[in-house]
Amino acid sequence: MARRGGGERRDGQPERDRDRRDTQPDRDRDRDSYHEADIGEPERESVAALKAILTKVATVVRPLGLTPEESTELVQRMYESILELDTRLAEETDDRRRSHLVSHVQSAEVRREDDVLVVDYPA
Repeated sequence: MARRGGGERRDGQPERDRDRRDTQPDRDRDRDSYHEADIGEPERESVAALKAILTKVATVVRPLGLTPEESTELVQRMYESILELDTRLAEETDDRRRSHLVSHVQSAEVRREDDVLVVDYPA
C-alpha cells in the first residue's frame, strides 16, 4: 500500500502535517542563526536593552494592572530613556555600554501614582 503526500497516516493525521512538524526544528535553528549573524554590535546592545525592557514591563503588568496601551507606552518611554543613555555612553566600549543599558533598565522602579505611570531610574 503506497502512500502519497497529503495522504493519511494510521492516526488519521495528514502526512503533510507530520512533514511540517519534522522540519520545524530546522527552520527554528536556521532562523536563529540567521538573526544572530545579521545583528551588528550596536544592534545587539539595542536588542539586549529591549529584552531587559520587555522583561521589566512583564513583571509589572499584573501588579500595576497595566492595560495593553499602558504597557506599550511604558515600553516606548523606557526605550527612549535607553536611547538617551546610549548617546551619553557613546565613548564607552560595546560591552560596557550594553552592561550599563541593561543595568539601567533592571534597576528602574515603575509605579502608579494617581493613575499615572512613573518610572524612576537610580542616579
